[in-house]
This record gives sequence, C-alpha cells and structure tokens, in this order.
Amino acid sequence: MGLLLNLCTSRKYGTAEIARAVPTRKRGEITSDTPKQFESFVALQKFGTGPVRLNSPGGNLFGGIALGELFRTRGISTEVGSSAPIQQAKEAGVADRSPGICASACAYAYLGGVDRALDKDAKLGFHRFYQENALAQPSAKLFTGQDLGDAQMITAALTLYTLKMGVDAALVALAASAGPNEIHWISRDDALKLRVSYDPRAYKPWRVEPYRGGAIAVAENSDGSKNVVVSCSRQLGPNVALIDLKPVSEAASWYEQCSRLNLPDGQPVLGAKVGPDRIRVIRRKDGSIVVRFQLPTENPTLTSSNLLSFDDGYPRACSSGDFFTSRENFAPAVRLALRNCFQD
Repeated sequence: MGLLLNLCTSRKYGTAEIARAVPTRKRGEITSDTPKQFESFVALQKFGTGPVRLNSPGGNLFGGIALGELFRTRGISTEVGSSAPIQQAKEAGVADRSPGICASACAYAYLGGVDRALDKDAKLGFHRFYQENALAQPSAKLFTGQDLGDAQMITAALTLYTLKMGVDAALVALAASAGPNEIHWISRDDALKLRVSYDPRAYKPWRVEPYRGGAIAVAENSDGSKNVVVSCSRQLGPNVALIDLKPVSEAASWYEQCSRLNLPDGQPVLGAKVGPDRIRVIRRKDGSIVVRFQLPTENPTLTSSNLLSFDDGYPRACSSGDFFTSRENFAPAVRLALRNCFQD
C-alpha cells in the first residue's frame, strides 16, 4: 500500500497532502484505474482546481492520458514535486514542498494541467512507448502488421492529445528520440518553447505593430486575455494602455480603487510614475476594461517592464502579477513606439 502519486492542493495556510492511501502495486504507479480512483477522491474531498502535485515514475500510458484529460476538464493545475508534512504544523496539514520526478505516463498526465509549473530542480521526462516483448528481445522478428498498426495508432493518439492540451506536437518527436531504456528529461527552456510548462499569466516577448502611419509596442499574455500597449499619439502623447479582455466587473472596480491611492509620485508604470489625474478607466460594453495611463513627458525613460509592481513601496493590495510583462524586446519595442507619434 502506498501513495498513488503525491497529489497535493494549495490550502489557505499552505500546501497540504491530500491523496494518501490509494492502493497500487507500486508506489506512484499510474494504472488504468487511476483516473477513476482520482475522480472518486475528488468527489469525496470536494477538491477544487489544484494545483495537483505529481511525483511518479509513470505506468499505463492511456491511464496517464485519461488522468490528464480529467485534470483539464476540471480546470486543475499541475506541478512536478513531492511533499512531506512539516512536523511543527502537522495538525494544520501544512506540507513542505520539494522537487520531484514525473516521467513516462505521468508526464502526459501533467500536460492536462490548465497551468503547468516546472520548478528549477523538478524533473519531467518523456520517452518512446513500446511493447514489453520488444524490450525483452529488441532484435527478434516478433512483430505483425497489427503491431505496426498499433504503434501508429499510439503515435497518433499522443499527437492528438498533445495538440488538444495546447502543447507543440514536436514534443512527440522529442519523446521518440529517447530509446526504450532511456528518458528524455526536458529542459526548462524546451518546456517553455514547446508550451509543456505553461502559465496563462506569463507574457510573450514584446512586439511592434504598425498603426495609423506609426507603430505601437504590444505585450500579450499567454492566454490572450490581457494586453499592454505602448503608443504615442498627437492627441494623447505617450501613453500606456492596460487591457483586460475578461468580462469581470470586479476588475474595473479594483483598478479604479488603486488609481485613487494617494501616492506622492503616482502609479508605477513601466518605470515611470503617473499621477491619478492622468489615469482613466474605460469600461467597454462587453465587460472588458481599458486602463489608460498618460505618461508625464513626451520622452519618458521607461526602465521596467512591469506595471503596478511591489517596487518603491507600492501597496501589495494593488500590485498585480497579471501585468508583469516580459523583458524580452521591451526596450527596443517601446523606444520605437514612443519615437513614432502619429496623427489620430
């Protein structure tokens, strides 16, 4: 009797282990019954959206895929890691998070997370899937046409699954590059590039777009729900528009409240400071909002890629990681947008 996986969820006072005593023949093994067992556990414990922490050497491929699809259907986030109760806070259910290993079928289950975190020391591994008799006798002539057909069906199933999860299908080819006795441990850079690890709040590199005879600089987050746009027009001068496309009315109230804070130097916007008289919140008919910051000079020096950050004593109640944009291409894109004022 052991743990199915180290499946954990963040709670109010920390991260508490929740999935103990799901019986398997091997500690951490994913079987064809794992998705059904996890669904029963979720219903019993009234589990929310996670994150679920995965620490498993793998197991049944299609069990892993079904578990990943269950994560996605329920809007659950995934991460790779292990946990152990903190002795001083054991009664409160608080656990200490530590790096873990998630390989083979577990790695495909991980892809089902809506958000997918991969810490620095965590290991996520993919490999080629194979039949047991092929592993035992790799050079023997054992395979039928049905075997070859099955192999193609497995490859197709993996490709369709990765695409459905929003992951680059090149991952399947990368996994196939590892032999039956090997694991390809994916690097953090490749995980980001192939969208294996995924944070919907993270911003893509800044880009420049033509607009009305000039240029604007645009930063967009991964799920396309938020944008930051730097532009310079003859009517408004240099300005930054923070755009939230999600129709959440609370967001507009939150921005308006924070814009009224009595900060001596104004709101921190990409390293510049903007006073409350130069901030406007625009509610659109579809429920989305635009917060426009008119920058104080015609040639502002923007030193940070973040809006509304913790820096310089900015209140934590108003600081939002939703608008901590990428540093990549930030300086050249913004310089070009501010240099090219255009006629409204």
